[in-house]
Amino acid sequence: MDRRTNVKKIMLILLGAMILSFGIFNLNYQNNITEGGVLGVLLLLKNVFNVDLSMANILIDLSLFAVGYKFFGKKFLMYSLVATISFSVFYSIFEGIGPIIPVLESKLLGTILSGLFVGVGVGIIVREGAAAGGDDALALVISKITSLKIGKIYMISDVVILILSLSYLSAYDIFWSLIAVNISGRLIDLIYNYNNTDKLASA
Repeated sequence: MDRRTNVKKIMLILLGAMILSFGIFNLNYQNNITEGGVLGVLLLLKNVFNVDLSMANILIDLSLFAVGYKFFGKKFLMYSLVATISFSVFYSIFEGIGPIIPVLESKLLGTILSGLFVGVGVGIIVREGAAAGGDDALALVISKITSLKIGKIYMISDVVILILSLSYLSAYDIFWSLIAVNISGRLIDLIYNYNNTDKLASA
C-alpha cells in the first residue's frame, strides 16, 4: 500500500469518527436514543454511573481490538486505534462545545437523524478496513469463524444492550432506539458492501 492510499484511508476514518461522535453526542445522548454494541454500553455507563465516556471507550475498545488483531493483523489494529482514539477526541470536543443541535421535539426526526449519523460514520470507518468500536471488531471476528452474517451479529448484541438500557430509559425510548439501530445497521451494510472488494484483506 502506497503512502497516498494510507493517508487517504486515515483521513476517511477521521471523517467517519467525527460524524459518528457528532451524532452520538448531539442526537443520541441529547434525545435519549441509545445504541447497541459498545456505543450502547458507553451510553449506559454514562447515564447510570456517570462514567467518563471518552476513557471508557478507549479501555473497552482496546481489549476487543486485541481479539481483532489476532485475526486481521497489524493494519486492521492500527486503523482501528485511529478510529477509536479520534472518536474519543472528537466526542470530548463536542462535549466541551455543548449541544449544537437542540433537543428535538419530534422523536421521529431525532431517531432518523441518529440512525443516519451513526450509520454513515461507522459505515465509512468499516469500509476503510477498520473497526469503529470494539463491537465491530468482535462482530467481524465472529462472522469470520462462524456462518453468521455481520448484520445478524449486530442485531443480537443490540437487542441485549437495549434490554439492559431499560435501567435508565423507558420502553418508549427503547422503541425509538430500536428504529435508530435498524437504520444505522442498514446504512453500515449498504456503505460497507457497496463495490466492496474485501477491505480487511487489503487493509
